[in-house]
Amino acid sequence: MSVAAGAFTSDLSVNGFALCDELGLRPIHQVMGSSIYQVGYQGSTWPMMLGGTILTELETLSQAWNEVRENALGRLAKEARELGADAVIGVQMRVNAHDWAEGAIEYVVLGTAVRREGAGKGARRSAGQGARRGSRRGAVDPILTELSVSDYAKLVQAGIEPAGIAAWSSVFFAAYSFNAVLGMGTGPGSLLGSQSYNYELREFTQALYSAREQVMENMGAQAQNLGASGIVGVRIEHSVHPRTIGGSIGMGERSGLVVEFHAVGTAIAETADAGPWPPQTAIDLTT
Repeated sequence: MSVAAGAFTSDLSVNGFALCDELGLRPIHQVMGSSIYQVGYQGSTWPMMLGGTILTELETLSQAWNEVRENALGRLAKEARELGADAVIGVQMRVNAHDWAEGAIEYVVLGTAVRREGAGKGARRSAGQGARRGSRRGAVDPILTELSVSDYAKLVQAGIEPAGIAAWSSVFFAAYSFNAVLGMGTGPGSLLGSQSYNYELREFTQALYSAREQVMENMGAQAQNLGASGIVGVRIEHSVHPRTIGGSIGMGERSGLVVEFHAVGTAIAETADAGPWPPQTAIDLTT
């Protein structure tokens, strides 16, 4: 990837660009990573039974989401590494679907590659000081973060650095239970009576909790691998939609709800010189 000397593109706002100057970060170029992933057929052996309810992770779909995101982020980091960047800030993630590729996922990530130009005007540390060595000799993996420049500046003031992006997706399937189909005997839509009452669809509630547990557990493991003490700015998205899943040979099909749970955030770690900047005097000229 080549960039014209002395010119750069970015998605930084004017305020963001000014803050980069304060932090000693020089924008190099806008970088992108993309992947279009065809999701394979998902059947199931219906391994988990909870009170007569089938609940299972659709591992093929979970794997597809995690691999397509990993591909896109890896290509984003590769572009930044080839530019000699220390970090990519303000990473945006976009998911698209297309009529010409039914069952496929398109994942696109965008951000601004930056290089550290010294300590900056008062900044204690700046992006990329904790960059990891890449697989190529002499190559350095840039730090990726979803944080805006203003949020990143607040972390730097507190002596905290981003360690990378932590993200995971999990897809669970819960089949309609016998009680749900019959309306719990005398409930709504019941075949056995006309009286109605409220009740929880526990199999679908459990599917959401199970998907969330998987996501949080894996994100925590990612943060630990990055040497981080926590994750900030976590964004959670989930969807629920009906679907009929084919079983393995002799298992038959089951209808129910598919729960997709996605989470992404920035892992952070305290630096050796953690501590707030000294307060600065400000004069309000409007009073």
